[in-house]
Amino acid sequence: MLIPDFDLYIPGAEPGWVKTRSETAFVNPHIGVERAWFTTPNRREEVPWMVVQRKAAVAIAPMLVDGRYVMVHQERLPVMQTMWEFPAGQIDTEVTRESIIHTALNELREECGCALDNEHGTLEPLGWYFPSQGFTDEIVYLFTAKPVCVVSRPEPDGSEHISDVRFVSAGELRGMIAANAITNALTLALYARIAAQGLP
Repeated sequence: MLIPDFDLYIPGAEPGWVKTRSETAFVNPHIGVERAWFTTPNRREEVPWMVVQRKAAVAIAPMLVDGRYVMVHQERLPVMQTMWEFPAGQIDTEVTRESIIHTALNELREECGCALDNEHGTLEPLGWYFPSQGFTDEIVYLFTAKPVCVVSRPEPDGSEHISDVRFVSAGELRGMIAANAITNALTLALYARIAAQGLP
């Protein structure tokens, strides 16, 4: 597949931001906690902050040829709730356009059993967002995948549990959002970006 061209987020690219020093408070394979000091465009004195470091991730809105979205019902242990979501996952290697696309395609297959249509399928980048920018540096790259075909059952990794896959129209998805049946940031952010671009 042809790798689409899209911008990558570069920390500190905005002029005037400097991380002057940092100390690692905690680290494991999934998260790190860093005490860091910054100067900013408006503050020349050092500002201390605790930053939770997370791997970059992807979130994908898969669409069938008839325009319905594919959603997964996934258990989320920290909030003890099963949530309707778009497929998503962390990038386990260096963040490049190739690794982002590879992760997006893998998550499509693993979480909802879908693959891009061989002849007409496209993965369209929709930018990125920060899920909780007040305490973590995590960034999520957003995509639509259309059209997709169902090719298998979901095969989530060992730490995940997906109880159902649902095909919903754009109207049904908006209704779920309005009724607070969708409460996770990645799905809300991805659909906001889709709607802002005038897509169904």
